[in-house]
Amino acid sequence: MRRAAALCLAAVTATLPVSAGAQAFDEGTAVGETHIPIATDPPAPPSAPAAPAAAVAPAAPAGAPRAEPAPVSTIPVPAPAAPAVPRESSRSAASSAGAASAPPGSGTPPAPVFQPAERPTVPPPTAGRLPDAEAFAAAAAALAGAEPDLAFGAYQRGYYLTAFQLALGRAQQGDPAAQTLLGLLYEQGLGVKRNNEAAASWYAQAARQGDPAAQLAMGLLYLDGRGVPKDREKAARAFELAAKQNRPEALYNLALLHLEGQIRPHDMAKVVDLLTRAADLGNAEADYALAQLSMNGNGVPQDQAAATERLARAAKAGHVPAMVEYAIRLFNGKGTAADPEAAAGWFRRAARAGNPVAQNRYARLLAAGRGVPADPVEAAKWHMLAVRAGAPDAWLDQFVAGLPQNERDKANLAAERWPAGG
Repeated sequence: MRRAAALCLAAVTATLPVSAGAQAFDEGTAVGETHIPIATDPPAPPSAPAAPAAAVAPAAPAGAPRAEPAPVSTIPVPAPAAPAVPRESSRSAASSAGAASAPPGSGTPPAPVFQPAERPTVPPPTAGRLPDAEAFAAAAAALAGAEPDLAFGAYQRGYYLTAFQLALGRAQQGDPAAQTLLGLLYEQGLGVKRNNEAAASWYAQAARQGDPAAQLAMGLLYLDGRGVPKDREKAARAFELAAKQNRPEALYNLALLHLEGQIRPHDMAKVVDLLTRAADLGNAEADYALAQLSMNGNGVPQDQAAATERLARAAKAGHVPAMVEYAIRLFNGKGTAADPEAAAGWFRRAARAGNPVAQNRYARLLAAGRGVPADPVEAAKWHMLAVRAGAPDAWLDQFVAGLPQNERDKANLAAERWPAGG
């Protein structure tokens, strides 16, 4: 689920080519270059101090306030080519969160990744719901063997003003988990006015103490230039620090920087290692990236079965573009046995998530009765939705034009009311 209450990666918007032909169940994720995104969603708030570094915050309850996701930036994945000439490897980031080692050939050490800063000015919180803090204390104390974290508990329940008030005192006393939570609240404007500078200052304080979520957050801020000057070198060093603590999103982003080969050496062996580590920690973006590499034999042997398996893993984790590509492979029997029924199910799931390519492909299946019972009205509905989202299809235009007027009217009404009714 995309929200501020848990750290997740921004989804890839796959732009599969859409053909007008009746058999347009094609493969691939892009026309021309394929892009895999650097994650730009905010980090998950810290859990209780004893929680493992890679833990993802549990979902907030239904009805809790949500924040819009951050924008996506991308790095193009190069097409398969001859092995690059080896370049000098960069040194690893310093083990301390407060500094990084000098780059190769540098005579003087660089400035710390997380610059010291004065305690940030705390703007007044905005109005919000303020539940009884004693109720949170009682609920937290009921968790056997767990140290109560009232601020985080309030955050999970959507009581952002309370979370701010409970975290502020701890943060001012140097608690890195509370500092990271304040950074997230300021970055997303939850309970307080959005303030990227204040967010960066709190994140930096926590990052200097080794908090991996804060290190990741600083990497993303440096990458985008939000609250701090844009600095891709500092972003890379921040990702390296968080990656040392097995933060999966940092491993993923660091892999893309090595794939790009600009501020870190192009090193496909390192790319594959970092992506594999991230995927093993449950990162769906990493599974999706590894699938692309396996399809093309880029950094790994070309292996269509392995690519399909990676797509399946990412799809089952909720990665919508992976659902589309997995469905295409299931339909065509590439890297797996052909299974039109399963393909239809994955197209339907991605279509309901708003993917226009999936909407187009699902409409074709419904029109032809392939893998799913023929349903002209549903086919027309999904075609209309796909067209509105930028996926035209001349073959389906003709199919819809040949339907009786009453069926076209039903389809149009269903499309207008979507997503109501599925």
